[in-house]
Amino acid sequence: MGDQILALGEAWRTYDRWLEDPRVEFYPESNGVDSTFRKMTRHLSTQPASKAIGDCWLLAFTAGIQATLVTFDRALYSHAKKSGHAAVIPS
Repeated sequence: MGDQILALGEAWRTYDRWLEDPRVEFYPESNGVDSTFRKMTRHLSTQPASKAIGDCWLLAFTAGIQATLVTFDRALYSHAKKSGHAAVIPS
């Protein structure tokens, strides 16, 4: 994200603003997130664990709550395509 990265304190303040925003909703993990997560990581099974693991969990969580994920992250979008996750929109 280049120079758009926030310091941790600013990131927490941003998160706190989200908590106060009535348009923002937080969802618990769905019951099937573990099996979906395993499916999302299948294409990485021969590689060392990396940032891609977090991306795949985000995809699994999104699938579990039947949401659409919008991302600016090209790697995340690439993982979505490889794992067959259709509900991701590239920016």
